[in-house]
Amino acid sequence: MPRNGKPRGPSGLDALAGSPPGTFSTTFAEASTWDEQRWREWAAPRTLFVAENDTGPIGSAAGWLADGPAELVSMWVNPVARGSGVSDRLVRAVIDWARTGGHPSLGLWVLDGNHHAENLYRRNGFRRTGRSQPCRPGDPRVENEMVLRLTP
Repeated sequence: MPRNGKPRGPSGLDALAGSPPGTFSTTFAEASTWDEQRWREWAAPRTLFVAENDTGPIGSAAGWLADGPAELVSMWVNPVARGSGVSDRLVRAVIDWARTGGHPSLGLWVLDGNHHAENLYRRNGFRRTGRSQPCRPGDPRVENEMVLRLTP
């Protein structure tokens, strides 16, 4: 983490700034005001996986343990790296993390209509559960839950 406390690369402001509105639940405007303590609080419950090439970070995904099943969160791949297999490798890294941790399933929430992301998750074994929720309080957009069973 740099001295100003804001992470560089795909796990920080670069990912938010370079993504279409609504990609993440936190906006660029919100995250750009966070101090070092707030960034640490954001990062603490996550295990972050970062994909890099010769120029630096090109993608990230995190495994998160909340009060319930393991979740895949904060998935992002730089547009120049999309279609290269980076997305699948990041998803598999989080799946391996959850499996190694003995979790029976791995869940995620995907924005309704984000067909590219949903196809990525489907080809890695995730299926919709039928549950949905608002993207954020007061936001009319909806996200759909997907789950991958890790144990028979």
